Amino acid sequence: MLKVNGKKVLALALAGMFSFGIAGMGMTSVTEAADKPAYEDGTHNEYSHRMKEEERTHRQNILSLRYQKRHGEITEQEFDKKMKQEQKRHDRVVSEIKADYNRHK
Repeated sequence: MLKVNGKKVLALALAGMFSFGIAGMGMTSVTEAADKPAYEDGTHNEYSHRMKEEERTHRQNILSLRYQKRHGEITEQEFDKKMKQEQKRHDRVVSEIKADYNRHK
């Protein structure tokens, strides 16, 4: 019969657990780095970041115009004119971002 040495079995088991633990830590650090967004707003590339920033700017400009209209700072006609200008500005910037993205591909 084969005689089993308990100390050797325990040493082999601990060595195996440590090696798997170290390999697992190395793999998690790589996946964590890949999951971390490149920009603070959660986007991973320049074009998504620029698009998100433009959407935020556009929304803020619209809210500002609505505030001015609601508080009587601008008339209905001025509001309509400025909204059209803002929409044209927004469309132009978005098309520039899309053109840059398509050039990059």
